[in-house]
Amino acid sequence: MSVPDPILAAITSCQPFQDLAARLPAPGQRDGLAGLKGSSNVAVLAALHRRFPDRVWIALARGPRDAAAAEADLEALLGSAEQSRLYPQKEALPYEDVEPNLEIGSLRVEAVEGVFSGRSRILVTTPRALQERVPIPEGLANLRLSLKVGDTAVLHDLAEALEARGFERVPLVEEVGQFAVRGGIVDVFSVGAGDPVRIEFW
Repeated sequence: MSVPDPILAAITSCQPFQDLAARLPAPGQRDGLAGLKGSSNVAVLAALHRRFPDRVWIALARGPRDAAAAEADLEALLGSAEQSRLYPQKEALPYEDVEPNLEIGSLRVEAVEGVFSGRSRILVTTPRALQERVPIPEGLANLRLSLKVGDTAVLHDLAEALEARGFERVPLVEEVGQFAVRGGIVDVFSVGAGDPVRIEFW
């Protein structure tokens, strides 16, 4: 259950918003609100998401900084980091095949997986990111590996599963996409995680 937000409540009470919500454009059509200032456009999107929670929305920002700011505003307004996802543009040049920043690639995978799984309904991105052609694995959900306290797992099998998913085995974890094994301890810096996690085997 979402917590009421006074900003969103004020926006939804305005007649222009109610008119827009009543005439959402069909595919191939467009509509909008004029005269929005500052972050009010993001607040309108958050209010539309609250009104139509099953729809998927795309927030198109001018550039990477605007996209990051919009995603942060959405997280604050909606009270959750799960409902909106940032799909950043690549740092690689158009003719380069490899993305040098693994964290950006990880955020893109996490964003797509969030939308496909239904956990996230707002995708924040840029025009350039939308134009970039990237392969999307059909079995993206099958790449997720979930462990919780009390689960039974074999340490060797876990290490193999991480390597099969593209994680790099290193002596000390420092970046996204790395894992380290020391005795019965596994450190993993997972995709979409703010910090590495430690798994202890007993």
